[in-house]
Amino acid sequence: MRVTNKLNLPEAFVRAVSTERHNAAGCFSATTLNKGAKEIILTDRHWDEITIDASDNVWAVFGTAVHAIFENTPDNNFHEEKFKVPVSKSFVTGQVDCYDMENKTIYDWKTASVWKVQFKDFSDWKAQGLTYAYLMQQSGLEVKRCRFVALLKDHSKSKARIDASYPQAPTVIYEFEVTAEDLAATEARIKAKVEEIESAYLMGDDDIEPCTADERWADGEKWAVMKNGRKTAIKLFDTEADADAMAGELGNAHYVEHRPAISRKCLDYCNCKEYCNFYKSIMNGGK
Repeated sequence: MRVTNKLNLPEAFVRAVSTERHNAAGCFSATTLNKGAKEIILTDRHWDEITIDASDNVWAVFGTAVHAIFENTPDNNFHEEKFKVPVSKSFVTGQVDCYDMENKTIYDWKTASVWKVQFKDFSDWKAQGLTYAYLMQQSGLEVKRCRFVALLKDHSKSKARIDASYPQAPTVIYEFEVTAEDLAATEARIKAKVEEIESAYLMGDDDIEPCTADERWADGEKWAVMKNGRKTAIKLFDTEADADAMAGELGNAHYVEHRPAISRKCLDYCNCKEYCNFYKSIMNGGK
C-alpha cells in the first residue's frame, strides 16, 4: 500500500500511520472475517496499487497508542496473545488484547465514535469477541464473558449534560456472556465465511459477489412522501407502494421521492473501492 503525504507531515507521522498487510497468506483474522469477501480479496490482490494519504489514516494512531498503553501495563492477566486455528483450507487467527484467567473473561480495547454507542451498533464487536472465544476454546481455554472497553474519541461533556441519551462518560463498556450455543453458531459462521472467501479467490474481481448491505454499512432505501414547496419529507416508507398510497390520499400537491440506500463504507471507508465494479456502479447511478 502506497502512502502519500499531501500535507508534508513529518516522516515520523507518515511511518506511524503507514499500514502493513494485516493477514499472512492463507490466514484470516477475526476482524477480517467481519468484512465482505470482495473487499478482502480486492484489498489483497491490489495491495501494492492502493494509495492512501497519511492525513486520512490518523485514527490508526489512536488505536495503536491505546493498545500499547494497556499492553504494557502489568497485571496478572496475559496480553496480546495470538491464536491460530485451521479452518477448511485456511487458518483463522486472532490476537486477544487481554484475558482474565481467573474470571475467564476476554477484554478488548477499542477507540470509537459516539455514534456507535448511540446507535448501539455492536454487532461487529460481538462477532469479533465470539471468534476470539472460539479460537481460545480450540486451544483449551474457556471464555465465559467478553468485555469491550471503548474510549470515545469525540465525546462531548457539554452534550452529555443536556442529553440523557448521550453517553455520559468518554469510556463505555459493551459486554456479553458467551454460551455454548454462541460458540456453536460462531463455528458454523466462521466455516461458512472462510469457504466463501476461498471460493471467491477463484473468481475474477468483477465476478465476486458484492459485499452485503451490512458489510457495506448500507442504510436501507426509502420512499419519501413530499409536498410541493416543502424541503423535508412528510413521512418515509420502506416500500414504494405504501408511499404512493399516502401521496394519493393527500392530493396532487404531494409526490414520492426515492431515496436510494447509501453504502457508507463504500463511499468513505473502503481502501479498495477504485478496483470494485460495485462501487463504480453505485457512483454511476447503478449503471
